[in-house]
Amino acid sequence: RPPNSFILFRSDFLKRDVIPASVEKHQQTLSRVAGEVWNLMPPEEKKTWYDKAAEAVKSHALKYPNYKF
Repeated sequence: RPPNSFILFRSDFLKRDVIPASVEKHQQTLSRVAGEVWNLMPPEEKKTWYDKAAEAVKSHALKYPNYKF
């Protein structure tokens, strides 16, 4: 299943160590903070992630043409 825009954003958010592991280790808390940041983002910034998600859907469809969710 291809990732949606928020999942791509959250993955990037965690990879960039916006919140270092020395500060917070719990995935639930990290996801909550990423969600809050996502909700505060302007639509122009979110568009980047929507575009990346659309590309992921296209790539997934090419790789798995008969996939059904």
